[in-house]
Formats: sequence, C-alpha cells, structure tokens
Amino acid sequence: MMLAAILLAAAAPDPVAGTWEGTSLCQVKPSPCHDEHVIYRISRTGAGQYRLDGYKVVNRKELFMGSIDFTFDASRQQLHADIVGARGSSTADLKLSAKHLSGNMTLTDGTLFRLIEVDKR
Repeated sequence: MMLAAILLAAAAPDPVAGTWEGTSLCQVKPSPCHDEHVIYRISRTGAGQYRLDGYKVVNRKELFMGSIDFTFDASRQQLHADIVGARGSSTADLKLSAKHLSGNMTLTDGTLFRLIEVDKR
C-alpha cells in the first residue's frame, strides 16, 4: 500500500511545469511597455525551483523575451521571482489555481507594472 502511494505521487503531473498561454497587460501608460499575448514554457529545475521561458506572440510568431527563475511556495501555491535586468529591478508573483496562473510584476518602487493571466494548455 505504501509503495502504491509513492508511485502515485511520483506519477502525478507537475502542476507548474508545462506550457501556459494568456495575457500580460501593461499597467504603466504611456511607457515602452505594451500589452502582450504571451506563451510561457515553464520547466522544473530543482525542488521548488522553476524556469519560465517567455514568448510574446506577434503576427502568429513566438518571439523569445527571456527567462526568469522562480521559486514555488507549495503552501501558498505561489511562484515568486526577483528580477534584475537592464531596465531595473522588479518582482513577479504568480498564484496557481488549478490550471490558471494569475499575478503581477511590480517595480522595486512598488509600481504595479504588469498584470498576468495565463492558462495551462
């Protein structure tokens, strides 16, 4: 019975890893930021660790935007990343609810920069 429980747990699909699609909407206007149709490919890189490869869809083509490393807090069902880039620093927080991720990117000064809503394919 114990072996069956272990095998079932090992066979359970990862709730975070996979392909997600939806929107990333800019909250700072006017700015160089644009509303985007996005595809995120999320892969597990370690225990509670994930890499998000982000693509925006333009003219039906996926354009790579970059990668972000996230930590997953299973008790809160939340992904969190501290992002340091050429345009400054920000944080990203995404809440998992079944096959939906909902969250935001916030600049270090507290400005809400993007609202993100994606669904797992």
